[in-house]
Amino acid sequence: MSPFVSAVGAKQLDTVRAAVYARQSKARPDSSEASPEAQVAAGEALAASRGWEVVHTFKDVGRSGWDPHAVRPAFEDLLSAVRAGEVDVVVVNELSRLTRKGAHDALEIDNEFKKYGVRFVSVLEPFLDTSNAVGVAIFTLIAALAKQDSDIKAERLRGAKDVIRAVGGRHSSSAPYGMRATREKIGNLVVSVLEPDEDNPDHVATVERMVELSCAGVSDNKIATTLDSEDVPAPGEAERRATEKRVQSIKKRRVSNEDSPIRWRAQTVRWILSHPAIGGFASERVKRGKAYVNVVARGEGGEPLTPHRGIVPGAKWLELQEQRSKRNKTNRQPGGEATPTLLSGWRFTTCGICAGSMGQSRNNGGQDYYMCANPKGHGGLSIKRKDADDYVARRVWARLAAADVDDHEHREWLAEAALRFALQRDLSGVREERRETAAHLEHVRNSIAELQADRKAGLYRGREELAVWRATMTQYRTFEDRCTARLEELDKQTTAAIQVPSDWFEPGEDPLGAGSPWAAWDVFERREFLDLFLSGISVGPGRDPESRKYIEIEDRVTLHWRHLEKEAQEEDEEVSAAL
Repeated sequence: MSPFVSAVGAKQLDTVRAAVYARQSKARPDSSEASPEAQVAAGEALAASRGWEVVHTFKDVGRSGWDPHAVRPAFEDLLSAVRAGEVDVVVVNELSRLTRKGAHDALEIDNEFKKYGVRFVSVLEPFLDTSNAVGVAIFTLIAALAKQDSDIKAERLRGAKDVIRAVGGRHSSSAPYGMRATREKIGNLVVSVLEPDEDNPDHVATVERMVELSCAGVSDNKIATTLDSEDVPAPGEAERRATEKRVQSIKKRRVSNEDSPIRWRAQTVRWILSHPAIGGFASERVKRGKAYVNVVARGEGGEPLTPHRGIVPGAKWLELQEQRSKRNKTNRQPGGEATPTLLSGWRFTTCGICAGSMGQSRNNGGQDYYMCANPKGHGGLSIKRKDADDYVARRVWARLAAADVDDHEHREWLAEAALRFALQRDLSGVREERRETAAHLEHVRNSIAELQADRKAGLYRGREELAVWRATMTQYRTFEDRCTARLEELDKQTTAAIQVPSDWFEPGEDPLGAGSPWAAWDVFERREFLDLFLSGISVGPGRDPESRKYIEIEDRVTLHWRHLEKEAQEEDEEVSAAL
């Protein structure tokens, strides 16, 4: 090796000052031979063997030497020390630790070192010497090979991630609250999958409780305050999440300097309940506006990937997402206990003026009423509960008694009622599959609507982004068709085996009186009966606004009969044509 030339003067050449630089791409150091600690130890050993004094040690952990956008703080500190004249020689374990960007970048670094009279030495490549033409050629060859190796590794890694993503496995990010990662073989791959965290059963129980509360209509904010009031530790307090770096980051975002514990927030509840892994589905991150959200990952045919073992069944998670997406203030569960009634409490009765949900109330005289839950602007529209219950039930029984099985339309109407009856009772043994398939269909249709809205909002621009949009839309449409076809198959199986009970056609002189099926049912069975024939009812004003005369109940209550499938399709076509 040629003599060292130091920028600080010849008087200090009797002591060669060395700086050892180490780098590892992994985010966390390990105990391998390539770890920063092992690299530093090897560099210090080389310096000691040559009588050099190590004055600086620099380590970059989790920093790429190949990515042109990567920032390496320790490497920048090394260059600062070189430019300040504090170093005579830089020791690295191998050239690839210094850079993997190729020969050009390596030569620029070498030229920067030479400018300040600093040389560098490689522990594993002692033949490197850029003081002559042959050494420069070897130097550039090694640098080029290091870049080529990184390119190959990057391509292999991208391919591996694509394969893992195709089967729904995870290749990054931490497991959601209440779950843990485990290694399993899927086909020829060993990938990370998620399962309920058996090491923290209280976390699993908390997630299950959150799901039940949300299904009951409790808001995310109420769930968060409830868990806080019961001193349930927030996810940020969990051992694997409460790292020093994360805790410090949370403290920096706080307005107050008080050292208070991490608390539950509505945003935290929302993130947990909306994570597909909770229902066993694979997830991927997509941009929605300015934020990223987790959505269900799908295969080439549009089917959801389900490699994980969810905390709740997949169908229940899908139904929860549908319920949460449609929830509004008028549909949220009120506080306190409420007695179930026939026409309220299940999104069945609406106000004929504002279309808001109608709840139950009682006036000073003890009379029970159905009242609009949003009375602003129309004076608290209400109707006597007893009168409404009696009128609606008698109208349904009257139509059923008048049905003529020889009439084509009546026969189709009864067939659809029979299908809904079978699905309620699970008499055909296909209810669960139909329920889950219907939930998948609703979810994929919501995903299609969101994707269309994203494109309309300009989130997909350029040829490549539009290609991604079209490919995703094709996946969704394919799966939508499969779900629709399967539902038709299940419905045929059900209607072939089940019929409406014959005693419903002969309820007696009084269909609501003693001895009738209606009289023997509780409120929930009566609701199921009405749901076979009606999609809901709406209630109009009780007085004429001009004459101030009372309006008869038959003119106030509108029954919304369930459409036949054919009628519903024709109606959809008419709406589409109008749009």
